[in-house]
Amino acid sequence: MRHRNRQRRPYRPFGYYFVTTNMSEGYSILNRYDYGHLLEHLLFYSAEIHSVNVIAFKVNPDHVHLIAQIGQSGTISEYTASWKRQFSRQVNVLIQRKRSPGQDSNHGLVKINKFRWQLSYHSHLITDKQDFDNHINYILKQQKHHGLEDNKFCFVDYGHVFKFK
Repeated sequence: MRHRNRQRRPYRPFGYYFVTTNMSEGYSILNRYDYGHLLEHLLFYSAEIHSVNVIAFKVNPDHVHLIAQIGQSGTISEYTASWKRQFSRQVNVLIQRKRSPGQDSNHGLVKINKFRWQLSYHSHLITDKQDFDNHINYILKQQKHHGLEDNKFCFVDYGHVFKFK
């Protein structure tokens, strides 16, 4: 079923996109090492499958910011759907395991029956070097902006050179 508020997203081969997506219902589990690390892995794994360059990301407790450059084919929507789907599947398996008899703690997941992302996400086509630099800085300032103790699950490819084709 298609989401009724689905946006038509611009597609540009080799385009740079800034993406923000949130967890459904405001849950905050992405600061946990196991879930944050899993999401980091899936961002890169899905990038390999979809010929995407991951430029930067910050995984916050309840949302993610990402800059990615897509390849000649494929879209930012396909890439984003891939890592969101894989993460949801794997986390839901972990949640069900933690609910098994004999587990004395599930680290705050008692209220979550099934993990979900919000249906849609925000994406922005980055069009110039200044826009690119502004979004990199936005990602780097997330720790301070959200008052987080550390800056875990933050990645920036400092070797990447912005090339808008």
